[in-house]
Amino acid sequence: MITNKDLLKQYLVFSKNVKLLRNKKKLTQEQLAEMSDLSISYVKQIESCKDFKNMTLTTMLKLSKALNTTINDLFSTK
Repeated sequence: MITNKDLLKQYLVFSKNVKLLRNKKKLTQEQLAEMSDLSISYVKQIESCKDFKNMTLTTMLKLSKALNTTINDLFSTK
């Protein structure tokens, strides 16, 4: 059974990787929001680990496409 603690751990990894990849590509949060068709405030929430319960597969796909990576890589702890 997956617990809320497990979900939070995975979301923290996802959040960290989004921010890391965005910075690596020298994108602002605003640029990433525009590229992924998400609001700036939502990108900020994702990067600050807030409101993870509303994360959808569509959001993950949009971010992975904008960052030119896979969803799997966004959850990777390499």
